[in-house]
Amino acid sequence: MDKKQVEHMNQRLCIGIQKLTQDWENILNDLGLWFEEIEYSSKLLTQYSLLILNEAPNSAEIPLLNNYLIEGGALLELKDVHAFTNKEETRTTFKKTVIDRSQSEAFHHIPFLDLYCSIDLHQRSKIFNGMVYFEKNKHGVLGFLGVDLPKVLRSTQYKRKRFYAGDMRSPDEIVSAVSKHELLEVFRATIAHLHYERELPFNTKWTSPTEKPIFCFRIDSDFGDKTSLKNLYDLCSKHDIKATWFLHVEAHENWLDVFQSYENQEIALHGYKHGTSNSSVKTYCNIKKGNELLESSKFRSGGYCAPYGIWNNSLKKALSDFDFKYTSEFTFKYDGFPITSSAADNRLQIPIHPICTGSLNRCHYDKDQMSRYFNQVIENKTSRFEPILFYHHPMQSGIDVIEQIFKEINKKGFKNLTFSEYADFWIKRKKNTFEAYYDGITMEINSNNSQIFQASTDHQGFHLLQAEADQFDLNTIPRNEYRSRDLPSYKKIEEMHTTDLRLLKTSLWDWKNRIRL
Repeated sequence: MDKKQVEHMNQRLCIGIQKLTQDWENILNDLGLWFEEIEYSSKLLTQYSLLILNEAPNSAEIPLLNNYLIEGGALLELKDVHAFTNKEETRTTFKKTVIDRSQSEAFHHIPFLDLYCSIDLHQRSKIFNGMVYFEKNKHGVLGFLGVDLPKVLRSTQYKRKRFYAGDMRSPDEIVSAVSKHELLEVFRATIAHLHYERELPFNTKWTSPTEKPIFCFRIDSDFGDKTSLKNLYDLCSKHDIKATWFLHVEAHENWLDVFQSYENQEIALHGYKHGTSNSSVKTYCNIKKGNELLESSKFRSGGYCAPYGIWNNSLKKALSDFDFKYTSEFTFKYDGFPITSSAADNRLQIPIHPICTGSLNRCHYDKDQMSRYFNQVIENKTSRFEPILFYHHPMQSGIDVIEQIFKEINKKGFKNLTFSEYADFWIKRKKNTFEAYYDGITMEINSNNSQIFQASTDHQGFHLLQAEADQFDLNTIPRNEYRSRDLPSYKKIEEMHTTDLRLLKTSLWDWKNRIRL
């Protein structure tokens, strides 16, 4: 047995956290990690691959943490926690957007973050203006992430934002003010990096039921007539695409039985009227009436998405009386993976890419430009093995663009799921437990369920492992490589964040034409 194996003997690949709150349990579960609250009576170095200080340790715990670093451990301190990070080298400031100018390989795929909150910045770091910082400490490594992650992820603030479109005009949509997917990706990359500094693999549950990433297609049926809806259904059938149809029930009230003939499709709720309100009573009544009409037509809706994608406190309160297993509002979160949040009553949110053909039509895109835009999104997401979730409205133009999307998705072999199937997978994934160990060469994974795991030793790629109770030598397992993405320049990022007259006029027009309940 060589020296490296001796050093890592019986190393648990478990993350310890100072205080395991409901918010932190949601975050770590959605990331697919093995975690627990720190047990200070145990041998910290072999018990935990990483320790997260989300709360200040007490005087008895400080020496134990100090010894953990001396022995070679990895420690991450978060905003307002300065047990080991020099507070004199940090400052607190409000930031709308932070840009990564560091060229760090850990974050090169995340050019900027929209935060709209107070964060701590480290003066010796360029990573996102100093929000992220690493340093060698004793024989271990200390990381710093100057953001209150649960608080920012709970944000329900939204605004109109532009989305990168290469050399074409940037389309815009009203979405979550916070870049929640990118922020979670920064956190994931940070804790992965701290594992690599310890020469440990970083192990999580995989994000799809198969080795291929997921594709979901959402149809918001807003005011659609029989012909426009039938055309979309025929297109889905032609390309073997299972879609989720969020029905604006009032528009189809007299012919809901038509949807009974839609094979291999999911029927979900978009409300009775296509309207929004700050009144929880009006919102509740709108959901209740739509849901009752669907049930009377023999549809059992597992999910809901709000008209205009608007999440607010009245919707949160109204939804508490319904048992939808998921909702989907891009003013709460757009792009990336599902998220569970206490701000949404710990109900699953399934985010989508918020730009549709209607958004592109406002920017006067022709069909070729629309196809170019969606192909760029597909390529960028494929490069990072992220899910692709698009949506469409039947009364908008661009059905031939949608067909091109379906062809590209089928060519790449994505795993096509309905939103309900995706929610079922994600909920099951969260419930599945596992343990992972490392001896310097071999990983051992013990799982309560046959599932796929993702293991990585650097930021360039990862291995997929099918496991119940197995041992793996990562050197003998095929590796998936990340590819470079088409990302905006610093100048383009500044342009995208400039509020001009056109953006203001679009926001005003959108607000004036929004239907109120």
